[in-house]
Amino acid sequence: MDKCTIIRLLESGRSQRSVAKELHMNRRTVAKYWEEYIETKEQITLDPTDPMKKEALTAKPTYNSANRSPRKYTEKMDKRIDELLAFDSEKTKKLGRHKQKLTTKSIHEILVAEGFDIAESTIRPYVRKKLQKQREAFVKQIYPLGYRIEFDFGEVKCLIKGEKYTYYLAVFSSPATGYRWGRLYTSSNQQVFVDAHIQFFKEVQGVYSTVVYDNMRNVIQKFVGKHEKELNEELLKLSLFYGFEPVVTNTYSGNEKGHVEKSVQVIRDRAFTKIYEFASMAHAQEYLTDALTKLNQKVSIETEKSQLKPLVSDYDYAITTNQKVDKYSFIHVKNNFYSIPDYLVGELVTAKLYLNELKVVRNGQIVASHARLSGRDNYQVEMRHYLYTLKRKPGAIEHSLVLAKLPRLRRCFLQFYKQRPKRFIQLIEEKQKLPIDELVTYLDEQAIKDHEVFTPKPATKAVNEARNQLREYNRLHQVSEVI
Repeated sequence: MDKCTIIRLLESGRSQRSVAKELHMNRRTVAKYWEEYIETKEQITLDPTDPMKKEALTAKPTYNSANRSPRKYTEKMDKRIDELLAFDSEKTKKLGRHKQKLTTKSIHEILVAEGFDIAESTIRPYVRKKLQKQREAFVKQIYPLGYRIEFDFGEVKCLIKGEKYTYYLAVFSSPATGYRWGRLYTSSNQQVFVDAHIQFFKEVQGVYSTVVYDNMRNVIQKFVGKHEKELNEELLKLSLFYGFEPVVTNTYSGNEKGHVEKSVQVIRDRAFTKIYEFASMAHAQEYLTDALTKLNQKVSIETEKSQLKPLVSDYDYAITTNQKVDKYSFIHVKNNFYSIPDYLVGELVTAKLYLNELKVVRNGQIVASHARLSGRDNYQVEMRHYLYTLKRKPGAIEHSLVLAKLPRLRRCFLQFYKQRPKRFIQLIEEKQKLPIDELVTYLDEQAIKDHEVFTPKPATKAVNEARNQLREYNRLHQVSEVI
């Protein structure tokens, strides 16, 4: 702005002295800008095609600081920094890859402790220059539709009914179209890893040719040598079933799956930066799904779907164990108890533990199915598993664990069937396939239809007379014992 003003005033016929006085500047500075301007205009007149001269005419003032020497950064200090960086390099050779490298701040603290008078901001460019390597160039990739999908996990923190929870966000991202998919989980273990693939392939109704991962534990079982990697067995099974090729990036090379790296941040920003309090995890997932729908509005995923490999069926992945049914007709799986039909007490059964469900198999048939429990020492029970035993021991039902774990059913029993446990068991056996809510409604209605709701009945005249005679008899009997 000063250069423009100087030139404008001088061109109007003002003297350099008056301009310098008005702008409160040195007369030599005014003369310098004017001489540069006149010289540049003359050069443009001689060679009108030179773009550099035209640019110089309107360029901002520049200052040549190349010959300036540092006032506080000394040769001794420079030598000491070299020694510290050499020490750090030797440490890296001994420790391998690590996160304990000397920073500019730590180098500055060492220098100050040794008596050097220097600011951290002063040594920073010198340290950076000593460490500077040639910047890496990246080659932009263009992938055909249906060829590549990238996977990664991210963390999301939410408040569920006021309590803080950390969830894991499984993300798939397509570099070809920009389509993004995400799902919340309570952990990032192998079951979650597999389930995320199952749910994603089900969502897009097809399979990509390659799936790209980083070196997470769910992908790499172990490193063999410096560069060779042994893939996780479950990942190999998953890739064989769906027919995709697993591709693993180099270590510390997040840029090799940069699309999903960015997608994790984008999804987290869009879905959970403004709203982070939810009534439940299901509510948070519903909100995430809505955010992804808006995010993918301009994405041509339908075009890419036509290029995917056909999806034959869902992958069946479960942790399978053999369990012996105890005398209470329970099996103990992952620190929790699940009821089994009572005719299998003492028998061996196969428990298949899925991400959210437990299925129990005997001789190729599913004999029990439960929602999976979290925590430990919890019970998941079904009344129909105990019908055979309860028919033989109807008196045991009132204080049984199975009734205590079904509060609505227990209320119905105590209100209408406490004196008729056999009738209660009979009705449950007839309608054992009904959901628990419908079963309770049926039992309530049946009790009313039977007209046998046990409420106190008014005493008749004969009953009252009999009660009075009994009281008199007891009184006389007590008197005779005293005499």
